[in-house]
Amino acid sequence: MALERIQVVDWLRVACKASKLVIYLASMIWLAWFSRRPRPGCQGTMLAGMMAGLALALTGLSVDLLGEFFAIPYIVKRVVGELILFNLGTLLIAWSAAAMLTELARASCRYQHEAERDPLTGLYNRRAFFDAAERALEKARSSGRTFAVAVLDLDGMKAINDTYGHQCGDEALRQAAGAVLKSVRDGDVVARYGGDEFVVLFPGKGPREETLRARLDKHLKAVCFSGEEIPLSLSVGLARFPADGKDVDTLLAVADARMYADKEAKRDCKRSGI
Repeated sequence: MALERIQVVDWLRVACKASKLVIYLASMIWLAWFSRRPRPGCQGTMLAGMMAGLALALTGLSVDLLGEFFAIPYIVKRVVGELILFNLGTLLIAWSAAAMLTELARASCRYQHEAERDPLTGLYNRRAFFDAAERALEKARSSGRTFAVAVLDLDGMKAINDTYGHQCGDEALRQAAGAVLKSVRDGDVVARYGGDEFVVLFPGKGPREETLRARLDKHLKAVCFSGEEIPLSLSVGLARFPADGKDVDTLLAVADARMYADKEAKRDCKRSGI
């Protein structure tokens, strides 16, 4: 009876080791298939590390399993096969998998950042702005608080592009974006709305229109191009929830109309020589 129990235990041990061998072998075959296409350098190194780890673990498992059927010295079976080769392979697999997961997490954050950003100015793009504005709207409705949006337009953008070229126009947009960022708080959302227009979401009450305009004028710098300084200015329009509208589109429309009124007032002053 005791002999039969020992035999059952032995066969269970062999079955466990054999199942491990099959799992690791299947994993190595799948990894070899997965690695057929070229990968970026870091991913290729990590995949190679996993392959090497699987190869070591398979070798250790094979030596250990063969020791169940053949008279292999104990030091080879246990120390070399199980303790060194298998454990070293498992450690290499775990390290490579952890490094790959870390790299994938970084890539995911990088792709999300790129998906939310305007490539020219580095500001948020239109989609990211609307996502933030809708969240602010829901929060304001539930809490009874207010928030504000501003529409800003870079004055004379067409003349800059026509006279000095689009390279100068791009630099003017970058300078304007930097000025807007310096004129708001860290929690405010600044985005490029399209072309030469920017939008700002103020989750709280936000500044007065005159205050925002003064801050922008303070931080705007002239663009130097072909030895000539080109002064920059932004027209500003601001709208608040719920006084000026109860949805994001209405607020933007009101702010846009006020921005164009500001632009027209500047033109009138320029015509009058004021």
